[in-house]
Amino acid sequence: MGKKVAKAWKKGTAQQPNWGVWIWIKWKPGTPSDAWRQWHALKEVKEAWSTSGDWDCSLWADIDNPEAVEKFVWSKIRSNQWVDKTETHWSKKCW
Repeated sequence: MGKKVAKAWKKGTAQQPNWGVWIWIKWKPGTPSDAWRQWHALKEVKEAWSTSGDWDCSLWADIDNPEAVEKFVWSKIRSNQWVDKTETHWSKKCW
């Protein structure tokens, strides 16, 4: 963190970096291409990404603690009939 940013934080004039969570999703075979649309209306989900590799989709969510993440994933993400499995990773934006 630069000295200017640190001073601004002390004064309360700069935003502190936010913690958030990446939620990685693996779809079940035969999943329709719009299966993720139900998450668009969720206020916690800030971005949705289609990905290649081991995971099919990734969501960036603004959730402030591990207990809330677990509840959110099980009640809002895993409840989608097409979700096979999920994985989560905490992240903090550096700039």
